[in-house]
Amino acid sequence: MGQLNSNEANLTKFTAQEVSSRFANKCGQQFNGIELWAFKDVFRRNAKVVDSKYYWTLESFIGFLEIPDSVSESSRILYSMVHYLCLFPFIRPRDMPIAFSQTMPTTLTFENMVKVVVLFTGRYKKILTGDYDFMKLLFCSIAQYEHAMRIDTEHREKVASATDELPAEKETHEPSSSDNAPEVDEKTGFWDKKFAQFDKFTDNLLKSDKEKRPLDGSSASINSADDEILAANLDEIDSWFDLDLIKSYDGINIDELKVSPTSLYHLFILLMAIAPLQAQESLSTYVAHFEEPMLSKYKRIAKTMTRSFSPQWTLKDCQDAEYLQTHGISYSRFFNVVKSVMPFAFDGFGVLFEHFLFNRRTAPDTPKPPSIHDENEILAGPPVNHPYTFMNDHDGLEELDEFGEERKELPAHLRPRLPEPTKLMNAGMIGQLATFMNTNSFQLYGGLRKLYAGSEAGFSMGSFEQKVFKWNAPTIILIQGYMMDPNGRGARDRAFLDQIPPVRYSNSCAMVKQHNGELVFGAVINTPWKNSNKTCFGDNSTALFQLEPLQDVFKARSYNENYVYFSKTLGIGFGNLPPKQNTHQNNGLPQYAFGDVSLTLEPSFEYGVFRNVGSETFQSSQIRNSADFEDRFAITELEVWGVGADDVLREQAKLWAWEENEAMRRKNVNLSKDIEESRALLELAGLVGGGNRSGGSAA
Repeated sequence: MGQLNSNEANLTKFTAQEVSSRFANKCGQQFNGIELWAFKDVFRRNAKVVDSKYYWTLESFIGFLEIPDSVSESSRILYSMVHYLCLFPFIRPRDMPIAFSQTMPTTLTFENMVKVVVLFTGRYKKILTGDYDFMKLLFCSIAQYEHAMRIDTEHREKVASATDELPAEKETHEPSSSDNAPEVDEKTGFWDKKFAQFDKFTDNLLKSDKEKRPLDGSSASINSADDEILAANLDEIDSWFDLDLIKSYDGINIDELKVSPTSLYHLFILLMAIAPLQAQESLSTYVAHFEEPMLSKYKRIAKTMTRSFSPQWTLKDCQDAEYLQTHGISYSRFFNVVKSVMPFAFDGFGVLFEHFLFNRRTAPDTPKPPSIHDENEILAGPPVNHPYTFMNDHDGLEELDEFGEERKELPAHLRPRLPEPTKLMNAGMIGQLATFMNTNSFQLYGGLRKLYAGSEAGFSMGSFEQKVFKWNAPTIILIQGYMMDPNGRGARDRAFLDQIPPVRYSNSCAMVKQHNGELVFGAVINTPWKNSNKTCFGDNSTALFQLEPLQDVFKARSYNENYVYFSKTLGIGFGNLPPKQNTHQNNGLPQYAFGDVSLTLEPSFEYGVFRNVGSETFQSSQIRNSADFEDRFAITELEVWGVGADDVLREQAKLWAWEENEAMRRKNVNLSKDIEESRALLELAGLVGGGNRSGGSAA
């Protein structure tokens, strides 16, 4: 077993249960008083009881989080992950894995759930330090699901055959003193009866399951963790990450684990649906996200994200053990894709598990919550008394109205978090953007402002300039289109193809055709837009991205500064210089020369080209095996959205108010009441009259 690198004489022997309890108590110290009370209260009110022990089942877990049945597969995967993380820090399978159809108690006890919530909410960093790779632990928990499902199928088959041999349950009821007992006692009696019935074959099931080959393939993992002894100095440990048991991830061979793309697909559906969720919001607030037509949109986005891991994956693929071994996602692939194109994809779980620390009974208008006595659980004691406040409660924004006076806006937590949906921007699109745009820097929820939509304002450079150039904060540009025929389907197509270099690279991937030829590209620009006919603007925070048919991100480099150009006659480009316009060739049309990684839109907003053939201004794709491609597409929609935090929106509102006041001031010309005097002044200025005056000075 793992040991600390210290003198053996200073080490104390602990059982696995003692180590787990010590770690759970350390996790419990990461909560304040009201959080701990809320956690205890919601756990006990939703728990089942067996032998005075409280635990949660699948139904308890899903019911508390209010996850609808429309994403039941996602719920089961999440429950399996939680069941697995309850074992932490002993994460190498030793006992029979979870069986969803079991009636026996689960590992979801209060002590274990304390650890799970600390892990998912990121509070583990104060215990394990920032060096701990939670992504690896997350990967292991997802990989457990396929193994759990396989064991569950075998378990149900054995239970079905064994139940046929059980004696019929007596229907007579013998009165006892417990008839008037609370509901908890009735539950206890019910479960005791069930355990008595299954005692005849449970031992055989456990024996047969323990003899199965473990998930990581090591023979040592068949031993029960309860029999293991760990030698360590847990009383003086500064960081639990120093413990070899945790540092080595319990000795799991990560290279042998595989994650099914279908499992990721179902998790992404849930993550997209809960993306706008706040820690103090009920999931029922977003019930429409789990119903049609929104659910179909989330499924489509989930497919796009899953293809980033496995480009050839389809939902119809068989999910057996052989497929998982040959087409499953390895940890190296999982790590590369998440870090490169969706580093914040799983952050939604942190918000979801914050719900365990919030109790609606602690609202300001309700009485003080009673204290809970936990004789059988850890972390006993009443909560610390302190005032209850909302996380997002503040005084609101102050900005100038049309009269130049300050006024109060609604607090952020009361303002609409999602804008009116358009053809491209909706709740699903925002959730997908949030997987790679840090919401601490970009206020995607509640901070988006529509600046330009081609289908509404017209596909023209002038309209684009008029609506976008006044925005002095970051912007997001979204471009939707469909793949062009290589030879063009009409005169306009062929005229555009004549302006660009001959085709040397194939399309991005075959999945574009499977996706009806649809493409979605975009860019994030952190500097204001401006005209740049010969040079570029922007900085190295600019980024390109693709959202259909797979998700990819192309970050800026410092190799050169060809970030963005805008020209009414030449169009818009990212990653290349403005094209040369030769009046003697090609009827005066511009000749494009694309950069290694570039996105180019011609000035009529009819066509665009995305190229990925190297790494110059922007970094080439980090997730594609064959990175060289060029997608030529016809544009069907183009939108620009302003985005910024509260201070950015406040400054922008002040600027717009000032510009409007200036425009109104210029419209008013103050003339003297003496009309003749005013006319004389205008004549002297040469603005009116003076028809007989000649140019030049008098002799």
